[in-house]
Amino acid sequence: MRRWIRVVALSITLLAAGTTPALARGPGLALDQDNVPGWSLMSSAERSAHHQKLLSMKTLDECTAYMEAYRAKMEERARERNRTFRTPRRDVCEQMKAKGLLE
Repeated sequence: MRRWIRVVALSITLLAAGTTPALARGPGLALDQDNVPGWSLMSSAERSAHHQKLLSMKTLDECTAYMEAYRAKMEERARERNRTFRTPRRDVCEQMKAKGLLE
């Protein structure tokens, strides 16, 4: 619960400062270090671009294709840095479809 309060406080602070928080929440889609495999392998700009790309998806097939390419890229980046790429706990595309964000 404390972590959630810190995230909300940080988001409010960043919004008040006129910046876009890296811990962005779209319509029913929150992305952060706890639920985005490869989060630590990306820059802040890459995280934001990844989030925006996901929000721009219209179909499940489009999302699935994007996520397959994203995972391959992050797996390669992890290998280059001698790090482990965490397997996603949930399928973000299926979650987006369940929330009505994808056809």
